[in-house]
Amino acid sequence: MEDTRILHYEILRLLGRGGMGEVYEARDTKLQRRVALKFIAPELSADVASAKRFEREALSAAALSHPHIATLYALEHDGRAVFIAMELITGGSLRERMAQGPLPTAEALAIARDVAAALAHAHRRGIAHRDIKPENLMFDGEGAVKVMDFGLAHAVQASRLTLTGSTLGTAAYMAPESTRGAIGAPADVFALGVVLYEMLTGALPFPAESPLAQLYMIANEEPRPLRGIRSEVAPEVEAAVARLLIKDPEQRPDAATVARELSLLTGVAPPAAEPAAPAGAVAVASERRTEDLEIERLPAPREEVALVTAPRRRRARALIASSGIILAAIGAMFVLRWASFRGAAGSERALQSRVLSDEAAGLILRGSADSAQAMADSALALDPDNARARFNLGQALRLKGQATRAAAMFTRTLNEAAKDPKLQAMACLGLADLAMDDGTWREAARNLQRSFALDSSDYTCAQLGFALVRDGRAAEAVPLLRRGLATWPGSAPLHKNTAFALYRLDSLAAALSEVDQALAARPDFPAALSLRARIRARRGDSKPALADWNAFLRSRPGAADSTEVESELRAAGAFRTGPGVPGGPR
Repeated sequence: MEDTRILHYEILRLLGRGGMGEVYEARDTKLQRRVALKFIAPELSADVASAKRFEREALSAAALSHPHIATLYALEHDGRAVFIAMELITGGSLRERMAQGPLPTAEALAIARDVAAALAHAHRRGIAHRDIKPENLMFDGEGAVKVMDFGLAHAVQASRLTLTGSTLGTAAYMAPESTRGAIGAPADVFALGVVLYEMLTGALPFPAESPLAQLYMIANEEPRPLRGIRSEVAPEVEAAVARLLIKDPEQRPDAATVARELSLLTGVAPPAAEPAAPAGAVAVASERRTEDLEIERLPAPREEVALVTAPRRRRARALIASSGIILAAIGAMFVLRWASFRGAAGSERALQSRVLSDEAAGLILRGSADSAQAMADSALALDPDNARARFNLGQALRLKGQATRAAAMFTRTLNEAAKDPKLQAMACLGLADLAMDDGTWREAARNLQRSFALDSSDYTCAQLGFALVRDGRAAEAVPLLRRGLATWPGSAPLHKNTAFALYRLDSLAAALSEVDQALAARPDFPAALSLRARIRARRGDSKPALADWNAFLRSRPGAADSTEVESELRAAGAFRTGPGVPGGPR
């Protein structure tokens, strides 16, 4: 097919052959770009059921948009062949990189972290990959990993599953439940665990000479101890891999949790699509998300239910959580006993459900996720129509890092609370928080816009402005935030995020004025202190920038974002040494 034309694509060269069919590099003459064309094998395209299955999977995959997922552009038919046009990835596969031997630990963890972030993005939208393996993980020209063929391989395997030849590689990455037909999000996490183990050791955790033997080992045997193969791997890394390879899918962490855990091990958060870093910034600045730095998690609204804080704050609340469980249990016993003396059974159950839901909300605020989940589950068992309890269950699940289940609860709340705009707005905020956790800023902005339309507040306005800036729409954020300040004058978060938008637009004098007003309203505002340090550094005011920087460090000792702020300050020259010039943070 080389040097031929199909529809508006000029076929340039064959890139490879696989289970799906042939892959060619081509030029899209309409959009004037290079693409990859994947042609479905003839025996698949000839089968009506297989072709329809493939089309369904392709349409689902086309809805995904993430920096670590290869973009699917179109599903095409020309009367003779069915094929997909997708992003051309030129950096080779993970399998090719692993052919040189085990990867450095930091590199392996970073790759797995990015793949986990991509999986979390897809799982949250109800899409599983079903064939995670090194051949389906490729690198672009800048070295970023890309997950290929979401769902498409499953469409092929459903039509012609064999256990010989090339499928040996796939069997090695199958989860125990896959042998029983349960192929979904937890199986993707297991496969990623196998890939990470292989990156670190150059070997499989379940070695065998045949696919059937391999499947038996996966289902019945424990993986080979990772540090028995590569002793220099840290114990905490071995433990993280072991969690991914847990045989019970209910006990396995979800992909969003994996991304966060691997982020802690690598020292950076899962990367997201970001505006270009300032000229001269060091590499760490381009890798790290700056949610901690720039976003302000405000005190909870005066509602029965409040937005939870980010999962990273759980450890600080461990002592409160343990006492909260006891108090909640006593409160629940009292409520249930008191309610048993009231009216008809239906109203009793509804009353009990409402009070248990309120208890769950209080536990969420105290960071006691397990007991909050139990309370919310009990509330829903008493009254399945209690939408507020369902929202609280979503909040508890998010606090536990179970993003996929949390998203399902928030979405269901949104659909069921048609007569409660305030609760609908809170469900949208929950979905926006999940999107911000995942670094998908456009989706976060969409959910925040919907929340703002349902129930306007300075909190929602500030969050929406921030999400727009992070999505590269700072010019759109400024008028929105200024309108918010006209409605809620003196709001420190609104002033701070207005300053952030102006900073991104390089309007430094105006940005400095806004951040000064934020600090006048709230002098102990860490995010405003760090932002003012960055603004002053870019203006060349090194000494005041360092004063703000040191105040920020005092207010948030050991902050996860401090390395990134320091990198930006260094890039701006704030840490120059010389007579009368401070040499760095104190």
